[in-house]
Amino acid sequence: MGKGKGLGITILILGIVMMVGGLAIKFVVLPSQAKFPSDVDSTRNYEGELAVMMNAAALESGDLANLFLKNIPVTIERSVKTLEVGGNDGAVVSDLAVMSSPEGPLAKSLSIYAINRTTMDAMEDFSGDARILPREGLVIGWPIGSEQADYIGWNGDTQQTTVLAYEGEEERGGIDTYRYHAAEEASVIVDPELLAQFPPAFPKETLLQLAPLFGIPDEQLAQLAPALEAMPDPVPLTYTFAYDKTYWVEPTTGVLIDIDVMESRAVALAIPGAPAPVALAEVQHLEYVTAAASVQDAVDDANEGISQLKMFGTYLPILLIAAGAIGIIGGIYYVFVKRDPEEEAAA
Repeated sequence: MGKGKGLGITILILGIVMMVGGLAIKFVVLPSQAKFPSDVDSTRNYEGELAVMMNAAALESGDLANLFLKNIPVTIERSVKTLEVGGNDGAVVSDLAVMSSPEGPLAKSLSIYAINRTTMDAMEDFSGDARILPREGLVIGWPIGSEQADYIGWNGDTQQTTVLAYEGEEERGGIDTYRYHAAEEASVIVDPELLAQFPPAFPKETLLQLAPLFGIPDEQLAQLAPALEAMPDPVPLTYTFAYDKTYWVEPTTGVLIDIDVMESRAVALAIPGAPAPVALAEVQHLEYVTAAASVQDAVDDANEGISQLKMFGTYLPILLIAAGAIGIIGGIYYVFVKRDPEEEAAA
């Protein structure tokens, strides 16, 4: 074998290796990267106003004049971490939210989810963590490659699914996003952790004393009087949840860029025979948006993710496949077409 053919075989092999490598990056490495990471540890901050909040301490002490806190500026710090990966492409994720006023913390909630790392849908627990409850749909965020379509989400208060409706494309924070919207009228809260924050019942005498603070008109109170007489003492209370939320999501990465939230929780009476609980008053009305610094953090994360996905999904595969094709053509030329100097002399 002449030197030319030996060089040609080497180039041909290198060309095949580069082409296979480019295809492997495109169809093997990229899918393995395009999922919820195994090392997420991120924090986002939100700011808004707590228009109304029932003061549990005032209720316990009998300080009814201060039963409701009103018009309090609040911040919310939300931390999301990957705790474990395993199962069938699954991850266990913690979602800790702490709401604070200028005077200090007001409320804290911790949710533990088991999710599919690709679809981001809730999945069956594979870790044995008792804190993971049965859920459906999206619970922690959007998938990489979010679509211009409605998604099913999860309402933790009512423990029911909700529709995350796609509304269109919109620039947010200087980046192109998909806008999704979810809203529901008042529905009964069943989440035990949340219900533990509110009194489960009021003595009838206390309820009548609270009527002016609740803003219940005398006419409505008169209509409720017969029903109250027939109800046990203390009167069991029902709580409802209504909300209106808009999300802006960078679709390539699924990164949530911004959110605009209104949440309303109210105390109500479940009167026998009534088609729905009778609302008495809001016990919590919260509105908030993503803090500007966190919007920028989300934009930076999205841009970094887009660059990585383009690197593994476009640039590297094209470069390697193109170089491989050139190598294969060159190798074929040297092996089968170009003659060695000895062959040319003999000819």
